[in-house]
Amino acid sequence: MIERHRGEARYVQFALFQQFPELVHGSFTRLGGRSGSPFQSLNVSVGVGDELDNVIHNRLQALRSLDLDGYHCATAWMIHSADVLALDGEEWDDWNSDWSHRSYTVDGHELVWTMRPRHKADAVLTKKRGVALAMSSADCVPLMFYDPTQQAIGLIHAGWRGTARGVAAAAVDGMREQFGSEPEDIYAGIGPSIGPCCYEVSENVRRLFRGDMQFELMPTAERYRNLVRDSAVFTVRTMRSPDEQKEAEKQAEGESLRLDLWATNRNQLLMCGLLPEHIEVAGVCTCCEKELFYSYRGEHGKTGRFPSLLALRP
Repeated sequence: MIERHRGEARYVQFALFQQFPELVHGSFTRLGGRSGSPFQSLNVSVGVGDELDNVIHNRLQALRSLDLDGYHCATAWMIHSADVLALDGEEWDDWNSDWSHRSYTVDGHELVWTMRPRHKADAVLTKKRGVALAMSSADCVPLMFYDPTQQAIGLIHAGWRGTARGVAAAAVDGMREQFGSEPEDIYAGIGPSIGPCCYEVSENVRRLFRGDMQFELMPTAERYRNLVRDSAVFTVRTMRSPDEQKEAEKQAEGESLRLDLWATNRNQLLMCGLLPEHIEVAGVCTCCEKELFYSYRGEHGKTGRFPSLLALRP
């Protein structure tokens, strides 16, 4: 990846995408905003407890850093699904003002305080130029797609639940169905997210990937179950006590199950037909790099969210 900055804001870009001057993209670090602790400083989420004025300023700062502040900016309500939203009209949730579209749940009933329900999806696709796609994350994988043949882009949010539901594969299928994209024409970037070095998961997570059990809500679609099972990469590490002063024979040992979201999503893309040379993995662990990125796991849930933006120039 290539690190860039505009004023105080810093962001990273995929080297693979530099050959396409019509493409604008970036995943931002947490630096260069105005939010205070524990969200310092470029938090763009209204749902974590930060002040709304800070979030508005930070979103504008990110858009300005990529000269996207004059663009419409489309997003979706991310629900850790494999649902895909294709934008071809004017009906989208605008990231510039989606704080006005608040939803509340009381006793299991969803109450939407807005003129219309928000779009729920974890992959947003479009061929529209002059529209920036926006998503935020803090450990989940931001995936960026570009098909230069069909001039179509996609931004995907792939946490472990979305990955276990096959969201990367669903987005490839969406590009094919909506825009006629051939998988071998799609370029993909796997952005900063929690790495296998830090992502400890439970045995139930592995069982969900293997298909030994299913989600109670939004179970993995039948068409993706074999792909999800075969793509999953888990490792087991032996853990020792953090007290390095103890003698080795006195140190407690245990096993830690780790999920590799980078390799798993890459495998899903390869199994869908993307070419290896068309996939770039950032390899940046947000948990290891908490001074640069937000990490939900590394900061025990009390943290902000950094944005990823993707657009085609008019």
